[in-house]
Amino acid sequence: MEISGNKFYRLLVKIGRYRTRYTSHRNFLIILSFIVGVLAALAAVLLKVSVQFFEHRVELMNNWMDSNWLSAILPMIGTGISLLLLTRFFRNRLSRGVGFIIHNIVTNKGRIDKRHTYGHILTSALTVGFGGSVGLEAPIVATGAAIGSNTGRDLRLSAKDTVLLLACGTASGIAAVFNSPFAGIIFVLEIFLLDFSIPFFIPLLISTATATVVSQLIYPGKFIFVASESWNVPAIPFYVLLGVFCGLVSVYITWQVDFIEGYFEKRSMNWKRWLIAGIPLCVIIFLLPGLYGEGYSTITSLLKGDYASITAHSLLQSYSQYSWAIILMTVLLVVFKVVCACLTISAGGNGGVFAPSMITGGLSGFLFAYLVNLSGIYQLNTPNFIITAMAGVLAGVMHAPLTAIFLMAEISGGYKLFIPLMIVTAISYFITPKYVKHSVYHKSLVERKILTDTSEHDHF
Repeated sequence: MEISGNKFYRLLVKIGRYRTRYTSHRNFLIILSFIVGVLAALAAVLLKVSVQFFEHRVELMNNWMDSNWLSAILPMIGTGISLLLLTRFFRNRLSRGVGFIIHNIVTNKGRIDKRHTYGHILTSALTVGFGGSVGLEAPIVATGAAIGSNTGRDLRLSAKDTVLLLACGTASGIAAVFNSPFAGIIFVLEIFLLDFSIPFFIPLLISTATATVVSQLIYPGKFIFVASESWNVPAIPFYVLLGVFCGLVSVYITWQVDFIEGYFEKRSMNWKRWLIAGIPLCVIIFLLPGLYGEGYSTITSLLKGDYASITAHSLLQSYSQYSWAIILMTVLLVVFKVVCACLTISAGGNGGVFAPSMITGGLSGFLFAYLVNLSGIYQLNTPNFIITAMAGVLAGVMHAPLTAIFLMAEISGGYKLFIPLMIVTAISYFITPKYVKHSVYHKSLVERKILTDTSEHDHF
């Protein structure tokens, strides 16, 4: 039975009286941060597990049929259903991406509509579960932010406390997916441009720690990229070169996002746009099956040394024993991963460029190490270069080097690659703003004068 508005209001009044009588405001916020952490973790794990389950079944079907035509068709279906939901059910009022969260923090006191607490889970699960080449991180961040925001709004908390709970939900979503609580906190501080203070920091610690524990209890099988061994000092010049390469790849990704999404933003969200973006998406995925879905499985295979997997089900599968085939396929995946991500979003899908940036970075690191090792100049540790390049490209695209460093340090099982991570991300972050003034999250907000243009706070 639905609770009426008056009954719900009286319930809130009772909660408020109980809070003032039995606990301080600070302790009440800590309790709420714990609750938000649990809810955000459950939402993140639900989304991740459901998508991975479906992706695995499609992979088994492709192996059984020894073809990838199913992978090519499904993204069209997924983005089509998502488009119908966005336009018919949500009436184009479900904002996608991360930028709208920052917009709400700046202009609406952190208040996010309730539809965002479930809408992103539904549409992104259909998009990525059916093979859309985007990441789930942006929908998870949006869902966590909406959970925190609505918790604060329903309890009639101040704008400052509502933004705090919004930040807790966002950080908890990142922590739950990657098992990286500290990276979740830094993500919030770097991307949302929030002021740091100890009272603000404690609830973030509570929520992210809670989300990590909940995620570990119900979803212990998440990916962990383990660096096989520590880095070597003689390899430092190659890490420097890798940083330059990652910076250039980051610029390419950002330019592609601006160009493709800018082109489709001029068109209405309808079936014509779905066809114009969806058909090229399906053709590219048919030719490059490694672009199906998020793509983390490709990186996992490369880390294990299974280089032939990169050509699986493609036209180059029979040439997987040749180095030129692996190099060619890797280059094509690096070039077209962000293209497929933008086409997926433009066709009506829901997702973000967080995962595509990481995947492109990992492929770039593999390509760099593979070419160096093939040349005989020096033998590089390929997994280390895959991991550090993921951080380098992520730092360049998001303009968030600390998030990239700590995220990859945490999900790689330790901090033994910390120095290479610092070198690669610092160089990539230094190069990218020379060509791309603002991150993919802040650019449109600056252009609309929602954020002030300070050149991302004048890097140097």
